[in-house]
Amino acid sequence: MISDSNKKLAQWAMDFALKNGCQAARVNLNSGSNSSFELRDAKMDKLQQASENGLSITLFVNNRYGSFSTNRLDKKELERFITNGIESTKYLAEDAFRSLPDSSRYYKGGSPDLQMLDGKFDSVQPDEKVGLARAIAEEVYGTDKRIISVESSYSDGVNFGYLLASNGFEGETQNSWYSLSASVSVKGEGEARPSS
Repeated sequence: MISDSNKKLAQWAMDFALKNGCQAARVNLNSGSNSSFELRDAKMDKLQQASENGLSITLFVNNRYGSFSTNRLDKKELERFITNGIESTKYLAEDAFRSLPDSSRYYKGGSPDLQMLDGKFDSVQPDEKVGLARAIAEEVYGTDKRIISVESSYSDGVNFGYLLASNGFEGETQNSWYSLSASVSVKGEGEARPSS
């Protein structure tokens, strides 16, 4: 979830860009995490967990357009980052047709929640994730004598986003995802070991 302090930081970044030479700006703040459990022949082969926070800013300067991103969310560093982005954008070719969308096209709210975030996402325990990866591998074992090995994996992730545009848009997104997959290596003709 995007914290109130990070929302204020996004607003500050947009205001800073506008006060320092931009005619328009858009700020996208994102936060997320994902995990992955990969098994080879039902034994743990790779375990990965990652978290990320980042800010991307789109700058419109004198009919020029630039887009920049960073994961360093400290105000002092962002001042330098945005100032450098503005100066860099000034070197780009003019594009008089590149601009923020007309604000009349922005989503105004009121529609049903698309329910893209699973409310039970945090309740799936690591042992369950490994168990699911193991279960799909076990579906394959013994089904064909040519099978040499089975790789299976469970992955999931959650993402949160906050978007601000200088011409009036403010919105948030949140979603989660899950993935199960398996692949097999088989003894082919000669030394061939195809897998899929």
